[in-house]
Amino acid sequence: TNFESRKQIMKRKNFIVLFWVSLAVSMFFFFVFTEEKNLENFLYTLLISFIYSFVLGGGNGLLNSFLNKKVPWSEATTKRAVISIISIIVANFVLVYFCNYVNFVLIQKAATTEEFFLGKYNFLNWFTINIALLISAFLHARSFMEELKKTSRKEVVEQKLIAKSANAQFESLKNQLDPHFLFNSLNVLSSLIDENPRQAQKFTASMSKIYRYVLEQKDKELVTVEDEIEFAKTYCELLKTRFEDSVDFTF
Repeated sequence: TNFESRKQIMKRKNFIVLFWVSLAVSMFFFFVFTEEKNLENFLYTLLISFIYSFVLGGGNGLLNSFLNKKVPWSEATTKRAVISIISIIVANFVLVYFCNYVNFVLIQKAATTEEFFLGKYNFLNWFTINIALLISAFLHARSFMEELKKTSRKEVVEQKLIAKSANAQFESLKNQLDPHFLFNSLNVLSSLIDENPRQAQKFTASMSKIYRYVLEQKDKELVTVEDEIEFAKTYCELLKTRFEDSVDFTF
């Protein structure tokens, strides 16, 4: 479907963005902070950059997508804001510790597991968590703005549809209440008032039934055959009164 295709395009686009960010960061650290500039150190720096970019960026992206499904911004803004704040703090705390552990303990082997968790890298972990929180806050804010724009566009489309529907109903009602029929009927009624007051009363009652029926049935998709036949008989009575013996009807 189109929706699934858009999702696939967005995933591919996000993957490409993360790739270029990882490459840019790795090149920056390689040329600025790496003393021995060789292919091995560049690949080593690139690997670490990919770990941080894809774990932190991908993790926050998945968290944001999950929250968009479960608690959309448009349905519960305050609730979503509270859940987002709590979830990004917890998630980034875990993700940063995971990335730093992989980097300094498993890859660089600069510390043991005990040293890592006993305070040697507390400042670095705290600093990295703050950077991750800033990036995550930006991603969630962008998600909120996109959802706000989407909701606004949806409301505009709905209002246009409502306006079109109302206009169509108005045109339908105008067509049902044919002014020519009304004027002709009023002329007949005017002449009957002097010539035959009883017939004029009967004619007025029939006109009232016809217009009441039209107004009552205008919003219904289906009506019974019995109701339609009764309406047709009433309408034919008006025509008989107007044209007298010039017209005849058989049911």
